[in-house]
Amino acid sequence: MLPRIAFFGTPEYSLIVSDLLLAAGYQFACVITKPARPVGRKQILMSTPVALWAQDKQLPIISPKSQTDKPWLFSDENEVTDRILEVKPDLLITADYTQKIPTKLINHIKYGGLNVHPSLLPAYRGPAPVPWALLKGEQETGVSIVTLADRFDEGKIIGQIKEPIFDSDTTVTILKRLFKLGGDLLVKVLPEFIQKTNMSPVTSGLSPSYFPRLTRDHGFEPWKKIEAAIEMAVEAKRIERKWRAFHPWPGLWTLVKVKNQDFGSAKKRLKILKTHISPVTSGMSLKLVLDEIQIEGKNPIRAKEMNLLLENCH
Repeated sequence: MLPRIAFFGTPEYSLIVSDLLLAAGYQFACVITKPARPVGRKQILMSTPVALWAQDKQLPIISPKSQTDKPWLFSDENEVTDRILEVKPDLLITADYTQKIPTKLINHIKYGGLNVHPSLLPAYRGPAPVPWALLKGEQETGVSIVTLADRFDEGKIIGQIKEPIFDSDTTVTILKRLFKLGGDLLVKVLPEFIQKTNMSPVTSGLSPSYFPRLTRDHGFEPWKKIEAAIEMAVEAKRIERKWRAFHPWPGLWTLVKVKNQDFGSAKKRLKILKTHISPVTSGMSLKLVLDEIQIEGKNPIRAKEMNLLLENCH
């Protein structure tokens, strides 16, 4: 008989894994996801994709609050543990769920727990491995199935698959591929894991590394560097890669003063919504091309409309 799963997840990437588990015949005892949060100017409460999925499947939903100063920890671990144990799951599965699972809970579950982590562990431990790998120019990444442990991403690796990073990739495209690969791998290794047979250890051969969770400040790039990439092809490839790594959040942004009656002379946040690199006619260098930008408080501006605005940025 297949074990009943308590599934932890939040965004749409999590659903790639939950759908594969459901298709493989696994039952869900409950779903744990982040609480609904206010979105947009009207601050309308929006449930997570995983919560909406669980509602559609009529599954019990648990949405624990986090600590304000340490959002990766539950505000009350004992309450979360007790609520999950009430529905008697046999196995914990996490997929793109960035909060720490209490050790007390793991120890009370028959088969413990597994995490689908989008990196070749032990490299790129942490809550945002893909953006950092892309930013640093890695040519390869992968997905690991790892047991839940007392410390993030330091459990036993029971399965791993490598995946190339292409020049056109964004964090979004990579994550979609990795969670599909990871979900398929999870379904493949679960029977052996549940039977507690002697699974061969898996290692990527990479050195351990950890990268922090993203903040809005990580997306900042000084305007002078962006301007140099546009006009003189300096660091254009790095900045374009940064856009691909941090799209859609925290995004690539800068601060500019715009001499324009519509914007005033105060410093404004300028978001780069879309960009690409293009060969410089006179040589092999690549320059940065801005396709779409947005000044805070204003509508997005496309390439044909932005030239005059950019000429007045400093």
